[in-house]
Amino acid sequence: MADSQYPYPPDRFDDEADAVTFHGAHRAELPFWRENLLYIIIIGAAVVLLVVLLFVIGGMGGGDDGAEGPASSSESASSEAAPEESPSEEPAPEPDLSVPVQVINAGSINGLAGTWQGELQGEGWEDVSVATADSPQQEPVVFYRDEADADTAQALAEQVGAGEARQSDEYDSPLTFIAVTEPGDGGDEGDSGDGDQGDQGGEGEG
Repeated sequence: MADSQYPYPPDRFDDEADAVTFHGAHRAELPFWRENLLYIIIIGAAVVLLVVLLFVIGGMGGGDDGAEGPASSSESASSEAAPEESPSEEPAPEPDLSVPVQVINAGSINGLAGTWQGELQGEGWEDVSVATADSPQQEPVVFYRDEADADTAQALAEQVGAGEARQSDEYDSPLTFIAVTEPGDGGDEGDSGDGDQGDQGGEGEG
């Protein structure tokens, strides 16, 4: 507004001065990103950290799968190859047919020991003697004295149907067969007669 003491008449400049009002100083508004810069930095760091963690976890999982993969593959290959391999079985040791065998008639059958004597000699046993038991027995048994003859005794037991051979020092012969029944194929009268003679000879030796 023009001063009342101003000596000059008002002009257009005075009108502009009257029209102007006083305005205080102020700041311009900041952009959105500058006002929230701190929050943007925090959120960005969290996202980066999450991505890094996911990458590390994924890498560890892939490493485990890679380590287990070859092992599982080799195990499956071994399991598939295993059935193709036939199990190796050790052949049964050959019996020593030169080991002396004594056949004892414990079945109360005349000529039983002699019948078995001829049967065993026909199977290749080289030294077979006969004798008669003091009392009859119910089951056939094969005895052996020395452990070295265990396999041969078991072969004899399987041949005569006596089950499992047993170790005993009751008899003098390395192998002793307690016979209670005739061989499965039997024997003729001539063999029986020879058996009677063999039994008598065995009794004489006893």
